[in-house]
Amino acid sequence: MNTQEPKRGASLVRGAITELDGLRGLAILFVILHHFWPEEGVLAPFSGIAHLGWIGVDLFFVISGFLITGILLDSVERPLSFRIAIAEIEGSLHRRARAIRPDSGV
Repeated sequence: MNTQEPKRGASLVRGAITELDGLRGLAILFVILHHFWPEEGVLAPFSGIAHLGWIGVDLFFVISGFLITGILLDSVERPLSFRIAIAEIEGSLHRRARAIRPDSGV
C-alpha cells in the first residue's frame, strides 16, 4: 500500500493555484478595456471588442465559484468540517467587503 501523498504540481503552493492569478489578470484587463476604451480616434472602430468586458465579470464569478466549491468539497473529506468551511467562506466574504469599503462597519 502506498502511503505517500501524491505529488502536487509546481503551481500549487499552500493550497493556492497560481494559474488563477493569470485568469484574474485577464478578467481585470477585460473590465478595464471595457471601461476605458476610447469612443473616438484610431481605436474607435474596434469598440465592439472592448464592449465584451462583461466576460471579465463572468470570469470573476466562475473563479469564485470554483474556489468556494473546492473549499466545500475539501470539507466533505474531513468529518465535522463543513461548518469550518462555511466559516472560511464567510470570513473571505467579510475580508472582501472590508477591502471594497474600508470605512464601512462590516
